[in-house]
Amino acid sequence: MSETPVGFELPDHLVALRDTVENFVRDEIVPAERSLDPQLRAIPHDVLAPLQKRARAIGLWCFDAPEEYGGGGLSAFEFVIAVEAGSKHRFCFPQPGGGVFGHPPPIVLYSGSPEQIERYVVNSIENGSYGFTAIAEATGGSDPARAIRTTAVRDGDHYVLNGTKMWITHADYADYGVIYARTENGISTFVVDAGTEGMTVRRSLPVLRDHWPTELALENCRIPASNLIGEEGKGLELAGRWLQRARLLYAARAIGVAEEALRIGVEWAQQRETFGAALATRQAVQFPIAESRMEINAARWLTWEAAWELDRGRDARLKAAMAKALAVDTASRVVDRMIQILGAMGLSRELPLECWFRDLRTAKILEGASEMLRIFISRAELGPAASSKKTRSHS
Repeated sequence: MSETPVGFELPDHLVALRDTVENFVRDEIVPAERSLDPQLRAIPHDVLAPLQKRARAIGLWCFDAPEEYGGGGLSAFEFVIAVEAGSKHRFCFPQPGGGVFGHPPPIVLYSGSPEQIERYVVNSIENGSYGFTAIAEATGGSDPARAIRTTAVRDGDHYVLNGTKMWITHADYADYGVIYARTENGISTFVVDAGTEGMTVRRSLPVLRDHWPTELALENCRIPASNLIGEEGKGLELAGRWLQRARLLYAARAIGVAEEALRIGVEWAQQRETFGAALATRQAVQFPIAESRMEINAARWLTWEAAWELDRGRDARLKAAMAKALAVDTASRVVDRMIQILGAMGLSRELPLECWFRDLRTAKILEGASEMLRIFISRAELGPAASSKKTRSHS
């Protein structure tokens, strides 16, 4: 008999964690969002700050950051439980809680020097500072080994960065950024403070979702050599480690959205009448609800398994890729079905369905496009027969 990651019921401490986060979302975040102008694209700072203070007071802060640095210290499995519960509201993208629960620790946590961890990780947790990650460029994002044209040239005790990054989330208001650039020994990773001379946000890039990315320019941007994260030429290895958690974050968030969307659709079907009978009696409504429940449960279990693997120090890249691809696709279908069930109300900004619909469409491209994840998964199944020297990709 194969080993299973967990029992079919969560232990009491995880039930308590889930319920605490869900209650906070329902009682604090959802009412705050409903009070906002429907044209706003995120929770504004004057609303966000007091919510953050209340969340922090009850221990809902920086879920997966180590306790020694002031974070929640959650394992990967505990993290996905908290993220799912914390994503049942409108502005749960790009972060669960819309930033109410703080921000995830930067990649500096995993390979940074003690000085870098103190300056960026601890400061991020204590003061709520935030960073961005800049990998993608106009030449592409799915194949960074070849697409990255930004360069970092060593000049004594400094590196000089030149290039342009595209589709960068948060660069317009972040306190620092993690930038991938080509060095003499391959792709390397650097941390750069906001306001560093030579690094500028050229423009916002309006996209389908509410939260717009930016174009970032690096023109003779001179930074200390100590800003190199880890070893020179090891940047893509760092990205691979970071992507496991990033993909679990997407998967758990998508499941939370799908679960809440299904709740909205079920409630509507139970209360709405058409032609003298409850909408819930219509097979055209019953079937999509049944399909949604099956798919949500399947995506949740796959996400839990990936988190369980990661907690045991195993290589979880494959399962995290499967979880992200399946959960995002599932949530996209569920939200679309619930919009159809609700009709015109599903399209209304009085409900979060239309916002989730746009966010989830974007999520099929971010942190690993759905097609690239499927290539990675298929190669794991097919082995060398699926690959050639001319068709390699970073996963």
